[in-house]
Amino acid sequence: MSHEIFVDWVTISQLHTESESFPIYTGGINVDYDPLGNARFERVRPANFRGSFETSLRIKSDGRHISLSGNVGRFSRKDNLFNCGWRETLQKCNRILLARSLPPFNSGSISNAVGKGNISSARVSRIDLTANFATGSESQARHLIRWLSTRSVSRMKKGRAGDESVWWVNSRHMLKAYIKHIEMLKHGCNEDDPVYQWCKQQGIVRVEIELKRRLLNDLDMVEIGQISDEKLVKVFHDQTEIFNAVDRSDEPDILDQIPPRSRVHAAAWMAGEDLKNLMSRATFFRHQKVLREYGIDIGEPRNVEKFPVKVRIVEMKPVSMPDWYSLEDDIEHLKVVGE
Repeated sequence: MSHEIFVDWVTISQLHTESESFPIYTGGINVDYDPLGNARFERVRPANFRGSFETSLRIKSDGRHISLSGNVGRFSRKDNLFNCGWRETLQKCNRILLARSLPPFNSGSISNAVGKGNISSARVSRIDLTANFATGSESQARHLIRWLSTRSVSRMKKGRAGDESVWWVNSRHMLKAYIKHIEMLKHGCNEDDPVYQWCKQQGIVRVEIELKRRLLNDLDMVEIGQISDEKLVKVFHDQTEIFNAVDRSDEPDILDQIPPRSRVHAAAWMAGEDLKNLMSRATFFRHQKVLREYGIDIGEPRNVEKFPVKVRIVEMKPVSMPDWYSLEDDIEHLKVVGE
């Protein structure tokens, strides 16, 4: 995976049934009791591990089962403007585990010993993918966010925070776009920081996808042996198709290109009509599907404000990691909170 698309969070775990027990790390145990006061269920809480630059990860080990969750590539680094790909992220996960005398995550193996079966693979329940795009200026970045806030994604709920961020979410994944240098300020970054200045000058818009357990399962990307940088790049592009959809409703000849049965509905929407109140639900969705192929979404309010960036959506430029940026970390400072 190039540094244009990278991993910004991972939740990964593995059951080591064939190895000797190893150190236990927990943040405590939650116990549920029945009405008679008998313990019915115990749940081990992860321990919070700190690194340098106020970074942290959550690691849990009960002597057999290990789990790790957090922004691994960011750990013990000053910022996460750019981050690691999948292979680098997994390698860093294992560096962190080895620093605590824990066995590394692996894709499992088959034991030939009598009575021994397959050793299960490490499994992933969440992966966040991220990329940076240059819009040219802060003003253009804000215009882009406003434009995106008018777009719908099928079967996803939409949210917005002014002209700084917009997101779509469901039980399978979340898609989010936000202006990076503004987010950096909210997290305490100094305006004199060269990384902040670079993001502001470039008008960097950050695009993130959180791949949840259900989607990873559907993509057959739960076991780590089934995950690759190439697969994740494809998933990112598939899930961010909305950023390639240009609003064509201002083109003078667009109506002539639309099939006659949907043309009248397109014309009504362009005139400002709310078509949801003028036809049945099934009819509405049928025409909406047709018109989306022509860059028109009748499910959204008519976009009457002219945004300069609107015709440049396809010109959002993926940003590669500059030569002056470093991914070096310092995990020697790994420590359990409270030690």
